[in-house]
Amino acid sequence: MNRQIQARASAHLKNSHIIEHTPIIDEVAYEQRLKKRKFQQILKNTFESMAFICMAVLTFSILFLGE
Repeated sequence: MNRQIQARASAHLKNSHIIEHTPIIDEVAYEQRLKKRKFQQILKNTFESMAFICMAVLTFSILFLGE
C-alpha cells in the first residue's frame, strides 16, 4: 500500500492546537518502510561523510605533501 500519513489542522476552533493524523491502516508495512528509510538515511550519511573525508585528505595531501 502506498498510503501516506498526512497531517491536517483540526476544523474546530477550540481544538486548533491539536493536529489530527490519518490512521495507519497497515502497521507492519509502516514499520518496514520506516526501518528501510532509516537504513537508507544511514547509508547516505555514511557515504557523504566518507566522500568529505576523502576530499579533505586529498586536498591536504596535495597542499602539504606535493612540494
